[in-house]
Amino acid sequence: MRGMRRLLLLGMLNGASWGLVWSVLAPYLRSLGYSGAEYGLMGGTAVVSGAIMTLVGGGLSDRVGARRVAAAGLLLQSVALLLISRGSFATVSAGFFLNGAANGLAFTSMQALVARSGRDEALHYTFSYISAMSTLGGAIGSFAGWAPVLASRHAGVPLVEAYRAALAVSSLLPLVSAPLALTVPEDLGPRWARTGIREGLKHLRGRFARVAVANVLIGFGAAMSIHNIDYYFSAKYGVTSAQLGSIFGLQQLFMAALMTVMPRLADRAGGPLRVYLAVSYSSIPLLVAMTLTDSFALASALYLVRSILMNVANPLFNAFVMRLVPRELRGTASALLSLSWTLPAGGGRAVGGYLLDIDLELPLRLTAVLYTVALTYIALEFRDQHGRAEASREAEPCPPQHTTSYPSR
Repeated sequence: MRGMRRLLLLGMLNGASWGLVWSVLAPYLRSLGYSGAEYGLMGGTAVVSGAIMTLVGGGLSDRVGARRVAAAGLLLQSVALLLISRGSFATVSAGFFLNGAANGLAFTSMQALVARSGRDEALHYTFSYISAMSTLGGAIGSFAGWAPVLASRHAGVPLVEAYRAALAVSSLLPLVSAPLALTVPEDLGPRWARTGIREGLKHLRGRFARVAVANVLIGFGAAMSIHNIDYYFSAKYGVTSAQLGSIFGLQQLFMAALMTVMPRLADRAGGPLRVYLAVSYSSIPLLVAMTLTDSFALASALYLVRSILMNVANPLFNAFVMRLVPRELRGTASALLSLSWTLPAGGGRAVGGYLLDIDLELPLRLTAVLYTVALTYIALEFRDQHGRAEASREAEPCPPQHTTSYPSR
């Protein structure tokens, strides 16, 4: 019980930091004169460094324990955000690169830590509740995007300096979270595998591998448009962190509430994967509709509903996938699953940034196509059980026995 409470608090702190950064980062860099191509390129380097450290973090989580790796990633994230707040091309580029590495360590290890924190048959509840708390923190951080704007309007602080201060403040939250992560109890299973990625690759095959294939398409599509959506809104409608923070904050609030009912819905509807596919499919038409309007109010409303539908069932998906592999290999599994999503995202974010300078709507439309293909592939590959929450036997020869809700899709 104490471990669960600490995970919930950890999720909220991490979510708050991420929400504030997401609201402030694009307007801050645009105010400094960074182009869409530069924004996309730096984001791409972050994804590459994140992919490398995802492999490292997954293996280390199975060798030394996920909580230690999570703490190291959080400390590195604090340094990265301080560098970005400095504003020069060199420090921003270095900050993006280090932040990607920090996220690779922290996100992968946190997924493993959550996957080892409770009974397997209740993992879809564990993932959903912790993701809900993280998402609530994200809402708080996103609404804090109003703070720089209000400081600029009423205190005479230049807006760019207010953005800089907000990023510096956001760096304090992972610093506080790091020692908290070390106190979370971790059940490593009856046969703790200290063999890491190489040995894990021998066991993580079959259905787990087929999920990873679909993740490649989803990751590329999400990075191409959704990971640049703050820049899209800023460039198309000239919005500030106040408007962006409101959109992202509302998204997180609704998602936090809905995530708590998703596990019960999965129990009644035939399994986590069935619910995940149903709500994710319904988001795709709204993604296309965003490109057909010039109204910020309508576009932001469409984005809000679309993002909730595409992301609210992610904890169910993570729980379903983690039950395909043994408990002692879930650090490696988390790394490989994350890598299948983040590695193609490096190119996707850079391509998306380039396309934003050509046609603002093109990345969103291409993402809709990729999402459709990927979700259909998952539905066909798992049509025999349609998402029943059962442990797969395809993790042999080991006997059978994914937090935050971000990154967004």
